[in-house]
Amino acid sequence: MQGAQRAAIFNQFVSKGFGEARNVEEFTRWAQLINYNGYRGMFESTSRARAGLLLWMSHPCWPSMVWQTYDYYFDPTAAYFGCKKACEPLHIQYNALTDSIEVVNHSAGTHPALIAIVTVFDLNGRKVSQQKVRVSSTEDSTLPIAQASQPLAPVSFLRLELVEKGKLISENLYIPGSEEGNYQALATLPQPEVEQRVNLTQTGETQQADVMFRNKGRSPAIFLRLNLKGADGEQILPVIYSDNYITLMPGESKTIHVSWKAQDARGQQPCFEITNLMAK
Repeated sequence: MQGAQRAAIFNQFVSKGFGEARNVEEFTRWAQLINYNGYRGMFESTSRARAGLLLWMSHPCWPSMVWQTYDYYFDPTAAYFGCKKACEPLHIQYNALTDSIEVVNHSAGTHPALIAIVTVFDLNGRKVSQQKVRVSSTEDSTLPIAQASQPLAPVSFLRLELVEKGKLISENLYIPGSEEGNYQALATLPQPEVEQRVNLTQTGETQQADVMFRNKGRSPAIFLRLNLKGADGEQILPVIYSDNYITLMPGESKTIHVSWKAQDARGQQPCFEITNLMAK
């Protein structure tokens, strides 16, 4: 398949999901969700046959929109975090082929006392249903634990959590709907109200920050992206994020750990920008 054909197919996915983008910036944000879902799905599918998966191109040799887990400038894309999510040693996931929830144990040993929590939220972030299942997981196994009900609404949120002795081991979120790949109902949500707190530290030449952000609004804050910049407005790269592109229901919070080399900051004071999938 030639590059132009690949680009045309990718554009079709974005258009179906969100409609026609008004500008390049909007298209780029929407494309991140498509890439996240695609790369996560590829690696989650390996839980069936255990055949492994090798990415032909982890990054491009020129600026590109697709086929990269970090870009030409060393910025980790949403695809990177989709891969990271799917490759957890002990992982909970949704299998769209069987419409079931699975616990996948790649290399985590035996865990006899896990609790899987399956929660469905509606478009406005209200909890529709929740079920909890006790799970015993052994290494190198894929265990179906529950069926996922098909959503009737245009868009909903499916959150999966795996807990052991009160500690969150794995968390995963999907955005299913009555038509697969159609997220256009998300555009009806108001802009999220997100509060952030930053704790900066430095160890030798490595600068670090714990960035806590909380959804203060009454609607979901969808696919939040944390982006490290200098006071001059330019990105600081390369940078390592513990997680990114996350979704918070009303009142929820999450902390992301960030680290980078002091020399890459160009003498600039670090600033943290938070954007969301449907920013206007």
